Amino acid sequence: MKKPKHDRAPAAGHAIKLAEEELKIGAKILEWEIGDLWGHVGVRLPEDRGVAVQMFRRPEDGKKDWLVHFDYSLKKLSGVGTPPRESTIYTEIFKARPDVHAAVHSHAPMCVALSLANKPVSCVHMQSGRFGRGVPIYPDPIYILDDEEGADLARTLDKANAVMIKGHGIVTVGKTIDEACMNALYMERTAKIMAMAQLFGFSGVPEDFIETLAGSKEKLLSRPRGKMTHSADWNYYAEKIKKGESWTRGWT
Repeated sequence: MKKPKHDRAPAAGHAIKLAEEELKIGAKILEWEIGDLWGHVGVRLPEDRGVAVQMFRRPEDGKKDWLVHFDYSLKKLSGVGTPPRESTIYTEIFKARPDVHAAVHSHAPMCVALSLANKPVSCVHMQSGRFGRGVPIYPDPIYILDDEEGADLARTLDKANAVMIKGHGIVTVGKTIDEACMNALYMERTAKIMAMAQLFGFSGVPEDFIETLAGSKEKLLSRPRGKMTHSADWNYYAEKIKKGESWTRGWT
């Protein structure tokens, strides 16, 4: 039985408030980790009424966080600032992927470097199994500025959890803001590992590498563990942000 409209409104308002808090945390994590002022993170609004996006940076003419809501026609609904110029990254991916509720767009420098070399970020270490044999690369070095380009990017993403835009940046997706942001964080870290390993002759993992790693991870996760509402990575960084602490950018 559906809840009456007057009951749904407070629940939707609470969900929006929680989402906005997480958008701010995610933007701060990625601004610091990736060192990108121009990225942003977005989430579906309740009942799919539109999108909320948090920019990594603040508006030039104010001190409030740049957090804006807009609908699928890119009409601003509320918030500070204007919808990002590449808003169709969110609207078209959300249209194409009902399973995706959050996305990140960032100009992660090492991922950009690998995209220019046509080397997709892939599974090469313990935290990169999420990238499998390699994420897709969108071949055109362009901004994603209209519905057609957004839909084309969504087709390239297909069922993956990330896509590289050649010479431009990355888009990562997830069921939650936490998942989309951690995919972005580990995508750039994995790109750094791959780039450094290639200096020492690395040319790719052997055929059985991913299967072996996946089997070991399954064994690890089979051990009993308390239920968590967020990933351990998210909780670690969120606590630092709450305390006003900084950390070593990335790990290099």
